[in-house]
Amino acid sequence: MFEKLGIGILDRYIIKKYLQTFFYSVLLFTFIAIFIDISEKMDDFIKRKPPLSVLIFDYYIYFIPYFMGLFSSVFIFLSTLFFNSKLAQNTEIIAILNSGLSYKRFLRPYLIGASMLFVIFIVLNTQFLPICDKYRLAFEDNWIHESKQTQNNNIYNMLNDSNLIHMESFNYIDSSGFNFNLESFSNGKLVDRIYASRLLWNRTKQCWTMEGYTRRVFAGNREFIYKGAQMDTSLSLKPDEFFEKTKVVSSMTNPELTSYIRKETDKGNPHVNIYKVELYKRTVIPVAFFVLTLLAVAVSSGKSRGGVGMHLALGIALTFTYLLLIQIFNTAGNRGSMPAWIAVWIPPVLFFFIALFLLKRAPK
Repeated sequence: MFEKLGIGILDRYIIKKYLQTFFYSVLLFTFIAIFIDISEKMDDFIKRKPPLSVLIFDYYIYFIPYFMGLFSSVFIFLSTLFFNSKLAQNTEIIAILNSGLSYKRFLRPYLIGASMLFVIFIVLNTQFLPICDKYRLAFEDNWIHESKQTQNNNIYNMLNDSNLIHMESFNYIDSSGFNFNLESFSNGKLVDRIYASRLLWNRTKQCWTMEGYTRRVFAGNREFIYKGAQMDTSLSLKPDEFFEKTKVVSSMTNPELTSYIRKETDKGNPHVNIYKVELYKRTVIPVAFFVLTLLAVAVSSGKSRGGVGMHLALGIALTFTYLLLIQIFNTAGNRGSMPAWIAVWIPPVLFFFIALFLLKRAPK
């Protein structure tokens, strides 16, 4: 079967070692991460005493996929670097190339292995890991955090094409907002603005009450001002929509996140770029597996006097550089300094050209 697909004994050997080294590195670093996490949260565990079964099956069983998804690119790069460096140090790569196999053909099993991991992680990142993250965050809310978030700040919401609201803060406990503004537009011009020092949800009437309000109506060149202690108003929003306490973007599947981005964009939310960066990252990270695999092979194909350690030192330096670039450009994307999709794609594209340059200079 494999021969019909053009996958020979050498291909199977490299693919097997490639995947084995990756999953061994994931297992090793995951255990280290769990021990570090336990040491950091030990005081909370002692104080709140979560049952062992809850700790294992409600937290750490979901912490492991979260950690895998977070550092999967690093694991790919370092594991490929380590495995290929061992081949180089044992002169196996020289023997393979001397047998008449071209360097491009030598790269094929690595790309096949990267393709397998790409398929796995594209499903994990878009569907499975967000669900795991939801349970992980729920455990932290129940057993770790001292207090739950009850207030949302700087709320923007586009009710429709003509009405925009802004509120300095909203408290979920008593459903009250402060420094509320409602602006109405007609043909691109401001025609009505209402300011209220406090906005309160009236559960009996199922409507909103504005307290300490000032209303300014603009008619041509004239302005009319009305003031009052209280005024009821009907907004097409309920308290839960002002404060979505369960909306953590990392815990949404791709369809949920796409819908949420569309909704927040319609509201005029100025922080929507943060959600877009999260959405694009889920696809870019598995795609980067190919780039980082090629880069790792290019860096470690030559036999070094420093052995595997020299290659690992170079690999760690490149890993930190890659993670630093991701952090810099993701921050730029979050702030809107550049389009979110460009910010997310710059690091892997840049490293792709570095990988091509190093592949051309790799010993063949």
